Amino acid sequence: MSDPDAIQALENSQETSREHQFAGFWIRVAATLLDSLFLIGVSMLIFNSLRRNLGVSGDFLSLIDLLEALFGLLYLVLLTWWTGQTLGKQIIGIRVISAKHARGRLTGGQVILREVLGKLLSSLVFCIGYMWVGWNPQKQGWHDLLAKTYVIWDRK
Repeated sequence: MSDPDAIQALENSQETSREHQFAGFWIRVAATLLDSLFLIGVSMLIFNSLRRNLGVSGDFLSLIDLLEALFGLLYLVLLTWWTGQTLGKQIIGIRVISAKHARGRLTGGQVILREVLGKLLSSLVFCIGYMWVGWNPQKQGWHDLLAKTYVIWDRK
């Protein structure tokens, strides 16, 4: 007996393979580096200035540190949810799409699962979940597999 959901998932996977070119490991690393440079710049310009002006020392976890972490998380989650791209992905020309929906539109749950829980799991054990992109035929890391997403070249 065949499971109709499994058949539909396989058909969607085959359609996605024909329609899109998956983004590989190194191009995704480049996009992540660009995102990191952006977040470091924001940290240096805004959050470090706030720390200096308010006299907050770096010896303990402060409200500013929590705001900085929240900003980074919201940057990843909200941009990925709204557009499928962070600034680094936009510059490089790649996009995160849903493997479950025909148009590739990501749900809020998928984005949270991918960007928060999935990336935490991918970073465990020497970041093997990220390196999985290099071995997976559809270039999916553990965070992509968990959230049922693909990262593709964005042709515009």
